[in-house]
Amino acid sequence: MSDDTLIKILDCIGTLAKWFILQMLLYFLMPYLWNHEYGVGTMTLVFIYTAFYAAYWVFIPQNMRIKWLFLPYIIYSVIALIVYWIVDNWCSSIWFCLLLPLYGFVCWISTKLFRKYSKKIRLKYKFGKVMISLVVIILLLALKSFNVSWMCKEHGSIESEKEDIIERKNYLVGKLVTTPKKVLNEMPSSIGIQFQGEWALYSCSMLSAALVNISHLYPETKEENLQHIDSLINIVMSLDMRYYDTMRWNEDPLESLNGDNSHVSYLSHLAWMICGYKEIGGDNKYDKLLSSLCMTMNHRMLLSKSLNLPTYPGESIYIPDMLVAIVALEKYADLNKGKYHSTVRKWMDKAKKEWIDKDTGLLVSFVDENGKQYEGAPVKGSYSALNCYYLTMIDKAFAKEQYETLKSLFWKEGMISGLKEYWDRTCYVGIDIDAGPILFELSPSGTAFMTGAASCFNDSIVRNEILRTAEIVGHTIKWGNERHYLLANIALVGESIMLAMRTKGR
Repeated sequence: MSDDTLIKILDCIGTLAKWFILQMLLYFLMPYLWNHEYGVGTMTLVFIYTAFYAAYWVFIPQNMRIKWLFLPYIIYSVIALIVYWIVDNWCSSIWFCLLLPLYGFVCWISTKLFRKYSKKIRLKYKFGKVMISLVVIILLLALKSFNVSWMCKEHGSIESEKEDIIERKNYLVGKLVTTPKKVLNEMPSSIGIQFQGEWALYSCSMLSAALVNISHLYPETKEENLQHIDSLINIVMSLDMRYYDTMRWNEDPLESLNGDNSHVSYLSHLAWMICGYKEIGGDNKYDKLLSSLCMTMNHRMLLSKSLNLPTYPGESIYIPDMLVAIVALEKYADLNKGKYHSTVRKWMDKAKKEWIDKDTGLLVSFVDENGKQYEGAPVKGSYSALNCYYLTMIDKAFAKEQYETLKSLFWKEGMISGLKEYWDRTCYVGIDIDAGPILFELSPSGTAFMTGAASCFNDSIVRNEILRTAEIVGHTIKWGNERHYLLANIALVGESIMLAMRTKGR
């Protein structure tokens, strides 16, 4: 191979990389142009026609380019059509395959015009480079703003959001209705075994809750959703998924139901999932297990010093974790003629009398094993928002009071609206395993959790603001009949939580 040929090949590779990255960046910011078709098929097609035209530009002599202008397009079209017919769900239509190169042509023309006028600006003005940089930034912000407006235009009603909700469900089912090991591997390994297990459990239980909600919203999906919940229950029951709890308690949660140790978080989520399965018409194959789970939790709560159980040995009582148990017992009572309803009432009465923070009027976030508040312990926005969500399934009147109080103290309006993690102090940047990365005082988890109560109480203003914030920060990606926030690639649990919260009905 001659040096001249090698230089041309390297030049071709550089041209291909430059134009492909530019197109993908703009495509990412303008999904509304192509019905947000971000699939592998689309990216492959962009790569193919860009590669052919990069080779055309480098290897075809300048005096022959007009003559051979359509040759790369013809070769591309033949390949695109063959692949379209061979590969299922490759792209949305034949016309999409054939017309996609027009997008590349528009990008090329726009870039040429930008270069032409930016050069004039640099030569004419002293701060020309600064002006051009500002123009680029403004353009990107404008594209992002238009994208957010476009993606949020359907928010506001269950019917208008149906396609969005169903496609997010499809994505989560594809990720989580699989094997236990694959579910655990979807959780970031950097957070450690315990939190990997917790996040995996929450991902499955929140998807299960979302599937129950979706079955009520769109009854035609019920049978399919039942099958998915059944699979999720079996995943959560697996040894791999139970390991994080087994590791902390030094005993298996399902093999020690006759023992005295708490295991409340794992047991309550599993019981809640089975109750959801029963709620939308599931059969009786889990009835014996559900009865054992609820009997065990009820027994252990009544034997405890304050009707509370620790999530892990030697740690504080986390009120949101206890509320999952209360929800499970309440759901079980609804299915079984009120059994354990008295325990739920006792706990709720005690909560209203003893566990209300005197400064905020909200349920405290933590108590000790005796049910006493910790002096100076903060009331966390993320925990309070989750409390409100669970309370909607137990005591709606009290849940509404808590929600309105939470909103008055923790809600922050702005270009990016959301829930603050702390009401009485400023925290512009912080890291919290439960709240997420706190930025500009806002808690990602708390903001997502607040969607549940906002949806339940039909607070469309707050709900739409949260969905708008989620779009700004998360950026929706659609692949075929699936869609998800880009951030789901980092924290899949957040995608599950958001779907459960936004589908929460009254």
